[in-house]
This record gives sequence, structure tokens and C-alpha cells, in this order.
Amino acid sequence: MNHPASPPPVGPEGRGYDADNPRRRSRRAGREAKRRVARLFVGLTAWLFPYLYYAYCWVVWKTVRHHHDQLNGKIKTALTKHVGVVAVMWHEEVFASAFAYGRLKGSALASTSNLGRIITRMLELCGCDVYRGGSSCGGTRRREVLPDMIRYMDQATHCLYGLTVDGSRGPVYRFKTGALVIARACRTPIYLVRTWFSHNLRLDTWDKTAIPLPFSTLYQDVIGPYWVPPETSDEELRAIRDHLEAELIELADRSLTHAGDVRRPSFPAGWEPRWAEGQVGLPYGPHDLRVSQPPAWARRRLPSEPCRL
Repeated sequence: MNHPASPPPVGPEGRGYDADNPRRRSRRAGREAKRRVARLFVGLTAWLFPYLYYAYCWVVWKTVRHHHDQLNGKIKTALTKHVGVVAVMWHEEVFASAFAYGRLKGSALASTSNLGRIITRMLELCGCDVYRGGSSCGGTRRREVLPDMIRYMDQATHCLYGLTVDGSRGPVYRFKTGALVIARACRTPIYLVRTWFSHNLRLDTWDKTAIPLPFSTLYQDVIGPYWVPPETSDEELRAIRDHLEAELIELADRSLTHAGDVRRPSFPAGWEPRWAEGQVGLPYGPHDLRVSQPPAWARRRLPSEPCRL
């Protein structure tokens, strides 16, 4: 019996998605005129804002007083051992993420909305690849992109996904399972990451997005690896999600404490720290947090698969 061939992997589309999927023209002349003006404004913003963003972040990084960096070393080490890594973070630190992770040649996710178009250009300018899809605001196109991301990572020789697990619309500090589904299907490790500045401006958004300020101390923390076995049921997947949600909140709490910030704006009610004094991370499975002892089913980098870093 001939089985249907699986569809080819769809890589990051970036700005090409908008060119390949033009919006339909409206039959109403007035509405179409408004759309043309909006597209012109979005196009201008998508060209200008990323350069302003890049220049601002460059200044912020250059004026950092102290840089506690675990990100680059740990993620690069993981990518030399495994062809794929799933890095997860909270949406509140998304402003700094594009600049912070671009040098790692990572891939991110942006919506198909006009805002997603601007964010895509910003991410690409910083060196990131971009998938288009996921949830978006009412009235814009929705596209399920998770299968494409799984197929691409499953066949790639270098793939780093940086995902905000409570985005793009919350609820804040609630871990969604998409990143775990990718890790389960592709047999790749999950790392919890945090990029936080001691001085920042909080926006009045659902997640209180943090805009880093110059002359700050920068904390870039990483915990991992965590593993999701291929045979994990959906019920067990939710249990792993709950554990990693608590771990990622604890990582956020740790960075806020180091930064001297007493605010815990939206931590879930009843949340309590679990780490003992001096401890960083709690394992869920037998191979969690053991860098040198991955599970037997993990996809390891072969000698024929060179690392891009």
C-alpha cells in the first residue's frame, strides 16, 4: 500500500509571507482607500521602526554596567550537541529578545497581522528567522504554524526556536503547550531563558512589557535542559507544562530579586518559590538538568551535521 508522502518542511517565511499572501481588495471604495492608507503607514513603519529599535538596543547594550551572561554559552553548547533547541521565555521580556538572541541565529514567531509585519522586519534586522502564524488580533488572518515548525526542526541540522509561551495575548505567566509539543515531536531539549535589566520602563499592556533603560545591569539566565519523552500523553504533557510554568516564574522571580525590584505585578495567586537557598531549577524527569546525560531517544548531532555557530 502506498502511503501519501508527508508535505515538505516549510521554513521561516519572514517578510515573504506578506508578498505571497496579499490581502483581498474590498468592494467598498471608501474601505479600500482606508486600507491603502493603512498599508502605506504600516510599510513606512516596518521600514523605519526596526532601525530605531536596533539603534536603541545597541545603546542599551553598550551602556550596560554589569552583564551576567549565561545565555550564549549554554545555548551554544546545547546546539553543538543537538540539532534543535526550544528556548522559552515570558512575553514581558520580548522587547529585548530580538536583539539578544539574533546572534544565535534563532527562529521566532510573529503573527500575520500588520503588527506582525513590523515585528518580522525588526526580528530579521537583528538576525532572526521568522515564522508567521499563531494567534492574532480579531479581524486578522489566523494560521496554524505549529506543524510547519515541527517538520522543519525534524529535518534541520541547526534549529533554535525562541518562543514566548504566554504570548501573544496571555494570560500573563501562563505556560501554553505549543513549545512542549515541538520538543516532544522532535526529541529536542527545552531551555528556560530570561533576559532582564535592572532598570526598565513598563508599558501599560496585558503583560506589562519591559523596555530596558541604559546604564542597567543585565541578567541573562538559562536553566535546562528539560525533556519531553516522545510517548508522553496529553495529560502528562499538561503536568510537565505546570512544572515548567513554575520553573519559569521562579526564574523571573530570581532575576527581579537580583535587580532589586520588589514588584511582582502578575504572578499567579498563591504562587510560592520552591527552590532552596542557592538552588537553580528542579527536575521533573530523570534526565532534566543533566547536560551530559541526555535520554537515549534524544536526537543528537551527527558528525555529518556541522553546527552553524
